[in-house]
Order: sequence, then structure tokens, then C-alpha cells
Amino acid sequence: MCPAPYAFRLGTSSMFAAFCTALRTLTILPVPGKDTPRFARSLVFFPVVGALLGCLVLGLAETAELIQFENPAILAIISLAGVTWLTGCLHIDGLGDVADAFGAGRTREQVLHILKDPRMGSFGICAMAFDILLKVRCWQFFLEQGRWTAIFWSLVFARSMQGLMILFFPNAREESIATPFGTAGRFDMAAAIFAFLLAGFIAAYLESPFQAFVYSGCAVIVALFFGLYCWRRIGGITGDCIGATNELVEIGVLLGGILFLN
Repeated sequence: MCPAPYAFRLGTSSMFAAFCTALRTLTILPVPGKDTPRFARSLVFFPVVGALLGCLVLGLAETAELIQFENPAILAIISLAGVTWLTGCLHIDGLGDVADAFGAGRTREQVLHILKDPRMGSFGICAMAFDILLKVRCWQFFLEQGRWTAIFWSLVFARSMQGLMILFFPNAREESIATPFGTAGRFDMAAAIFAFLLAGFIAAYLESPFQAFVYSGCAVIVALFFGLYCWRRIGGITGDCIGATNELVEIGVLLGGILFLN
């Protein structure tokens, strides 16, 4: 039996390793330390990474206010560019690949083949362009109103949905990038659900219960419907589907905020 201080240090070290894995997976930040031996443990920290990205946006917004920079459109573009760069364009690339595959593929085999093709077609280019345009306009809308937190919560809940998609939807192929994260036990699933619920409670405390319900509800609905669509088309999800989920949930939360909170 381990002494209590040693067990505490061991647990803290394991949590830090899981957090580092989440940060390395979702960003390009050079994080020191080793990866967690069980990648599924890092899923609980996905919303935390979203919160860190959200803090970047809030920091830029606060800085713009301090220096009296009054151009929300440019601020939205700069903020979105910063977040997209920090994530290595991983999620928007996944959206483009999914749009190409589902748009051009007719059978499951064709869709999976196109998903592995590194080239980008017209469906993918259009999807990425519309994604950027929609998010820039939504971010501009919230920045103009001084409601920066809506952007923050879109980033948090989108990352949370990535983790839940990995846990609750099967992999469409064995070599998927999401495969190492899918070997989760009941504790990992419970922890990821708890992280999502905790984000909702924090949003309810800092904003309002109705706002938290709108943000979290839009995130769940978009992720669920997209996950079921992927399941029907290709029998599960791939790493590109996870990236696309992030982009779709972000837009869903932002549009939900515009539709129901004004």
C-alpha cells in the first residue's frame, strides 16, 4: 500500500501528464513532460484547453478596450487567426476533409478513401471559407456588444464535445487518429461527462442558467446529430470527423447565442 503523500504525488503527476497530452493534442504549444499512458484520461482536460484558448480571445478583447481600438471586425479576424494558428489549423482542416469526403463520396469505402487523401477539393475549400466567414461575423457581433464570453463558451463546449464524441461513437477504421483515445473505461467516461457538466455549471454561475442551457444544449444537439450522421454514412467517426465536430459545435453555440439570447 502506497503512503498517502506518495499516492498524492503519483495522482498529481498522472493528472499533469493527462493535461499535457490534451494540450499537445489540441494545440501546437511546446508542452514539456510525458504523455499519459492512457490517452483517454486526457479527454477530461479538453474543455480546459478550450478555456485557455478562450482566455486568449478575452485577453485580446480587453487589450483592445484598454488601447481604445474600436474596430470589432479586425479584432475578430485577429482573434480567430490566433486561435486557429494555436490549434495548428487542425480542426478546420478536418472540416474541409469531411466536406470533401461526404460531398464527393457515395459509398463508405469512397468516403474513407477521400478522408485519407491529403489533397483538398472544392467541397472542402468552400466549407472552410464558409466556416471562417461565419465565425468572424459571429465573433464580430459579440465583440460589438461587449459579450466576449459567448466566444469563450463556444471554444469550451466545442472541445468538450470532441471528447464525448470520441468516447461514445465507434471508430470508422482501426487506424483512425482518434483510436488511442477510444480505449476508455467507465471512470474516463464519467470524468469527461463531469467536465462537461462542470463547464455548464460554471457558465450558469458566471452568466445565467438560461445562457448555460443554450450554450450546452446547442453543443450537444450539433454534436449528436453530426455524430449520428457520420455513424450512418461510414459506421463511426475518424479524426477528421472530430475536427469537423469542433468547428460545427463552435458555430452552433455562437448562432444559438445570437438566436436565443437577444
